[in-house]
Amino acid sequence: MSVFAMRLKHDRNGRIVEKTESVAGQANLWKYAYDKAGNLSEAYLNNRLICQCWYDRDGRRQRDCFPATVGPGFRDYRYTLDNRLLSTGNNGFTHDENGFRSIWSNGGTYHLYEYAPDYRLLKMEVEDHSRVYTFRHDDQGRRAAKYLNGQLVEAYQWLDFIRLGAFHDGRHAYELSYRKDERTPYAMRRDDGTVAGLFYDQVGSLRLVVDTHDNVIKEIVYDPFGGIIEDTNPSLRVPLGFAGGLHDRDLGFVRFGWRDYDTFTGRWTAPDPIGDRGGDPDWYGYCLDDPVNGVDPVGLFRFGKRGLGGLPLLGIFSDNQIDDSLNTEIAHEHGFYEDGSGGDVGLFKDGVRHNTENIQDYELEDKHYDDKRMRRTVGSLGKQEYNLLGIGGEKNNCQDYADKMRKRYWLLDRGDRQR
Repeated sequence: MSVFAMRLKHDRNGRIVEKTESVAGQANLWKYAYDKAGNLSEAYLNNRLICQCWYDRDGRRQRDCFPATVGPGFRDYRYTLDNRLLSTGNNGFTHDENGFRSIWSNGGTYHLYEYAPDYRLLKMEVEDHSRVYTFRHDDQGRRAAKYLNGQLVEAYQWLDFIRLGAFHDGRHAYELSYRKDERTPYAMRRDDGTVAGLFYDQVGSLRLVVDTHDNVIKEIVYDPFGGIIEDTNPSLRVPLGFAGGLHDRDLGFVRFGWRDYDTFTGRWTAPDPIGDRGGDPDWYGYCLDDPVNGVDPVGLFRFGKRGLGGLPLLGIFSDNQIDDSLNTEIAHEHGFYEDGSGGDVGLFKDGVRHNTENIQDYELEDKHYDDKRMRRTVGSLGKQEYNLLGIGGEKNNCQDYADKMRKRYWLLDRGDRQR
């Protein structure tokens, strides 16, 4: 029995309406409801109300109630004409000339933020509380270190713009291990040799940390917008949090690429750097107010391979690593949508074909992808010219095309997570 298991139930629009999570054999049931525009309106955990949200005609949150993470009362939201948040409940917000949050006032306590024009958070000070957090960045603008009153509290090393490779929690150094193409690590190793496994929900939020015997040493339960309902071991500071972002427990922010996401308000602290091209007229809104489905790494799309000319399928994904890396295996690689559409896509000599293959003829890889993002991927790649070995032009066979799809998929994934 796996220490963590998850089952999802979708409605006819593909949205998750039920989620059953099992932790060490104990099952918990989430239920979700949406308004006519597709915004998340209610969430329950084992029949306990976790959140209720109402939205205005522009899709912005108008009122909410988060009894498990904020309190039992209702909060009303007010905005400027350009969608900057003015207030929610008794909390007030001010933004600088670039649209970055500069002040959060809460019951007479002022949190002061300083951002660089390129979206780097440089400083956060809790006024009159002798708490000043400062941040150092590497030459690519990624957060490299966090300090409290000048003392180092965390340090980070990155594999790429969104994947953390290692971190230091002030006492120990940790290395993170990834499977091929995964955006979240499956394990971490401490500098004393201790190894722990990492488990995530459908949007990539870190749910469990387990030891080598599958004993749960940390469990985190989130509300749908990332607020922490429960953390069974807060002293174990793992900076991976909601939706797989870089979680800052002290600020309540989750860093995704260029921007900070505030779980308290369900909004970004800075406008979308690509503006209207992000697909949401509210440049501060998170995942079109649908965080349950906004990122879905378990997905409903898989790649598969079948032999050519009657050759056997056995070992296609495990043998012949050189041919696999060079995309010269004697096999056809194809992609299948598992969302009930029965669709499939792959490259042949006459170009990209759809709905031509039988999934039962294929050995499928374990990795799943989000079907909606993969459809966007295929559309963005456009027409393809087949070239088996690269003679007279760029090599582009069925396996090369599948790799193009994977790379473009993760590029779109990064863009979605930075909006």
